[in-house]
Amino acid sequence: MFSQAVVGQKRVTERLERMAGSANLPHALLFTGPEGTGKVAAALEMARSLYCSEPNAGCCENCRGCRKTAGLNHPDMSLLFPISQRSSPEMERETLVQIAEDPYGYPLPAAHATHSIGQIRSLQKQFAYGAFEGGWRVAVVMHADRMRVEAANALLKTLEEPPARSLLILTAAAQESLLPTIVSRCQWVVFTPVSVEDAARALSNKPGIDADAAMSVARTCGGNLRRAREMIDHQVDGLQDRGYRFLAALLWDEEARTHAALEKLAADRDEALQLLGSAEMWLRDVLLLQYGDSGNVTHARRLDEIRRLSRALGLEGVKSTADKIETLREMNRRNVNLYVGLVSLWREVRGAAN
Repeated sequence: MFSQAVVGQKRVTERLERMAGSANLPHALLFTGPEGTGKVAAALEMARSLYCSEPNAGCCENCRGCRKTAGLNHPDMSLLFPISQRSSPEMERETLVQIAEDPYGYPLPAAHATHSIGQIRSLQKQFAYGAFEGGWRVAVVMHADRMRVEAANALLKTLEEPPARSLLILTAAAQESLLPTIVSRCQWVVFTPVSVEDAARALSNKPGIDADAAMSVARTCGGNLRRAREMIDHQVDGLQDRGYRFLAALLWDEEARTHAALEKLAADRDEALQLLGSAEMWLRDVLLLQYGDSGNVTHARRLDEIRRLSRALGLEGVKSTADKIETLREMNRRNVNLYVGLVSLWREVRGAAN
């Protein structure tokens, strides 16, 4: 089932299951959304489901078709990944296997890697013939926004005259990153950030990760499961400590030092979002303490720091700071100047301090 391969995204997985079982499957799909939201996992599951001999939508993992597609050994299924000039065929194959094994954690393409015209022409040749095994011919083009102009124009020809029983699945961060003519010939599937609850459940399945650590990371990863897993692989305690020091700096550090720190932080949006999420966990703990529920705080071993924040901010200060952090996240989504937003948060925190 799609829901077993994709973390969260219930609305999307239900739609894809209906598509996979439909007699009128579109010839081209475009999966868009932020990194770490499951686009690649869903694309692979959609492609593989067409070769599964079981009647239920998704992959049974046991039939001949599922076994062959799991190792990318099916002659009628292709996976295209941006390549760099230094890549050898062996390196490309190794990367594709890593993608199939872990669609949430595979190595991202190098900075200058692209889809070449040669890749797309090879795909066109494959699509020009019927499927070897008499079924579907499917190709997944990952990071389709990395196509060179000539490659994109070549792919457009296939989209304009798709062969029978063929499916192209493109993944990209946003529709705007592709040629409008390509976007218009695809049916869109939009992926949203993974919910905190879904991310926490997925992280809890990793060995050695307790529920508190999983929830802490889920709240700070911004809905990006790739980032969440990277955070788990590093020290969660370190991120929690930085979250406290971030709030403490906003409350008590010298102005010149705080200005410089915020300017540096604004240059790294990922780091800023992680710190904001970690700060939210501390604010949550302060609220729990203020309402007499200290048994459920995340940072149970650091009650002194929680009490210090509580004394400084008070109930209204905690609420206004949390609201400001959420506003700052929205500003980030709209690409508003992050430094201005961080300074605004700082003023909010200082103004709320007792």
